[in-house]
Amino acid sequence: MTERNQQFFDFLVLADRMKQIERRNYVGMTDRHENDAEHSYHMALCLLLLHRETDTPVDLGRALSLVLVHDLVEIYAGDTFAYDAAAVAGQAEREEVAAKRLFDDELPADTGAHFMELWREFEAKETPESRLANACDRLQAFLQNYIAAGRPWRENGVTPETTRPRTNVARETAPVFEELIDEIYARADAEKLWDDRRLRG
Repeated sequence: MTERNQQFFDFLVLADRMKQIERRNYVGMTDRHENDAEHSYHMALCLLLLHRETDTPVDLGRALSLVLVHDLVEIYAGDTFAYDAAAVAGQAEREEVAAKRLFDDELPADTGAHFMELWREFEAKETPESRLANACDRLQAFLQNYIAAGRPWRENGVTPETTRPRTNVARETAPVFEELIDEIYARADAEKLWDDRRLRG
């Protein structure tokens, strides 16, 4: 095997760790936590489903590439819970170190540079593709918490007001995201998913 192909092989083996990186979200009504690979798949499906519903044309292939690359850095940096202020404070630095290690050291130089470019584009939220990918990221996480009947919100003291800065990123991207997210808020309120009394029975 060539050295280049060996690097591709080793990277694909390394990327399998995404299936082991647990998030705070639950998978439905089970006790199992969602992992990064599941999150990325659900995000990609969201993007495929909704990309034609926005007013701004996007390169679907580019946007899907951003989705697939965006959380690879968590192989080394770990997942950061969005509502943990202390963890969020150091997130950018941890992920920058992880990105350099992952893309500079584990891949051929040209491929590593391409992956680094995609990761930075997603983080910057400046292109239509990155804004759409980020909107799907926020929608997916919010929806996943609703699918789990609000359990992660209640366990971590998350209120509707706490979630607004994150969901607004998606809501401001296109009316379709605003309507879908508003529907989640309405259903969560109607079903009292923010009420911690349900945890105490």
